[in-house]
Amino acid sequence: MTRPVVTLLTDFGAGSEHVGALHAVLAAGAPGVDRVDLAHDLPPGDIRAGALVLARLAPLVPGAVHLAVVDPGVGTADRRPVAVALAGGGAIVGPDNGLLGLAARALIAVGAVELPPLPEHLPATFHGRDLFAPVAARLVAGEPLSELGEAVDPAGIAVPALPEPRVGDGELAAEVVMVDRFGNVQLLAREADLAAAGFRRGDRIHASTSDRRHPATVARAFGDVARKGMLVHIDSHGLVAVAVNGGSAAQRIGAEPGGTVSLGRWPVADAG
Repeated sequence: MTRPVVTLLTDFGAGSEHVGALHAVLAAGAPGVDRVDLAHDLPPGDIRAGALVLARLAPLVPGAVHLAVVDPGVGTADRRPVAVALAGGGAIVGPDNGLLGLAARALIAVGAVELPPLPEHLPATFHGRDLFAPVAARLVAGEPLSELGEAVDPAGIAVPALPEPRVGDGELAAEVVMVDRFGNVQLLAREADLAAAGFRRGDRIHASTSDRRHPATVARAFGDVARKGMLVHIDSHGLVAVAVNGGSAAQRIGAEPGGTVSLGRWPVADAG
């Protein structure tokens, strides 16, 4: 990378003053450095969703310093603040609460330090502004990781729990990891799981979160089903997703993050 970059990922909300505070600290501490907002609209406090988004977006900016803050335990001893060095250059800075681990594995962590606590005169509830952003600025300016804190084993950086789907002949049940603003429902299952259940493109199946079954078609793209039709497909991140062409799958089937969606063969007798 010819120009130094800091990326930002938070659950602060797009356009919030908290995001502005991070940018202000970075601009003051590392003037001239490019800043890229990866996402600020993550579900509040959803560490797992943040970890998955960070792991799939951080590799798009090789060599960058990645500042990530989804931190419901801020100011407590529940997690340690860390900076993690990456094999291809750059680093990840944020709370070691599961948010950083997937990206650290994807980009191959080669070192890590635990950052020292904030002075008592500073508030305990905004580590993004008062601790993580200053550290990110120092790293992108070229300061060695070893000068920022006490060395810790990078293999110990926490990762979130990612439950495996339950797969059988003609059935698949997986946890909902995310619902986007369109109502698309992303599941913790992959294409191999869909195939293991015996589902192929064009198959008529159902999706449900309760006893009520909703018909769907295994498809590649939204346009492969009629408008307002439901499809099950592999999304742009390689995960199984349930969607409605021109509508909200989450609303139709009652899906929420942390819940379970079951997929099964659509009974012949019920097919219309």
